Amino acid sequence: MDLLTLFYGPMMLFIGLPFLALVPALLFARAYRVSGRPRAKAALVAAILWALYGLYEGYMFFWSRTVIAPIRVDLLLLAPVLYLATLGGIFSWRRSVRQHTGGSGP
Repeated sequence: MDLLTLFYGPMMLFIGLPFLALVPALLFARAYRVSGRPRAKAALVAAILWALYGLYEGYMFFWSRTVIAPIRVDLLLLAPVLYLATLGGIFSWRRSVRQHTGGSGP
């Protein structure tokens, strides 16, 4: 298994089942809502990006049925953007929760 397969492999799940992209969107939206802190804005951005990606991937799912051999070059850009947004959302949410509880533990 090469490095590119490891990097882009998780995106294959969303290509076959595009509605699953709404799961991270809902999780990040919930994390932003529960934290109630302005520092968790990256979680909100991640929720919006995942929701938009879910809509886009749903469109691409039906489009790919109309062509003979769809080549998804767009995923070369979308996957890193979603990965970075996910990491930013997780870190901002954790920082917000940590500051809210006053703890500095793991």
